[in-house]
Amino acid sequence: MPVQTGRQFPYLEFRKRHVQQTPEPVIWPWKSLAKELEAADHSEYGTLTLAGPDGGHEIVPGTSMTFQSVRPGEHTTPHAHSWWHLYFVRSGSGVLVLDETGETIELDGDDVLLIPAWWTHHFENRGTEGDLLLLNMSNLPQLASLHNKFSREGEALSSGGAPSK
Repeated sequence: MPVQTGRQFPYLEFRKRHVQQTPEPVIWPWKSLAKELEAADHSEYGTLTLAGPDGGHEIVPGTSMTFQSVRPGEHTTPHAHSWWHLYFVRSGSGVLVLDETGETIELDGDDVLLIPAWWTHHFENRGTEGDLLLLNMSNLPQLASLHNKFSREGEALSSGGAPSK
C-alpha cells in the first residue's frame, strides 16, 4: 500500500467532532435475556453479547459485556489474552482454573472475579445439571481499537508461540 498524504483542519472543528451526547439509561430485561440465552449457540468464547439500542457492543466506552455459559461436564480451553475480564457468576457453579499456578477456585452464584490480562485460565462445570452462567465485562473493544487484541491458546500457549489476533 503506498504512503498517503494526510490532511488538516482547524482545531475547533476537531473539538466539535469529539463532543459526545449524554448517554441514556438502558435495561436488558432478564426474561428476554433468559430466552435468548436458552436458544443461543453456546461456544466456549461466549454465548450472548449485550448491545445498546443502536446495536453497538460497547456498553460503556471501550468495554463490552458478554454472557458465557459452560454446560454440565464441559470446560473451556486454557487461554490467555491481552484484555482483562471481570466476571459475575449469574447462576450455577463451577471452577476457575488458573493454569499457570494450577490453582483452582470454586465458583458459586453471586461470586465476582477479576482475571487480569495475560493470565492463562479456563472454566470447568464439573456438575451434572445446570449451566455455569457467567456475565463477563472486558476491555476487548478498547484493545481492538488500539490494534492490541492478542491471545494464546492450544499449541501457541504451550509452546510460548506468537500470540494470534
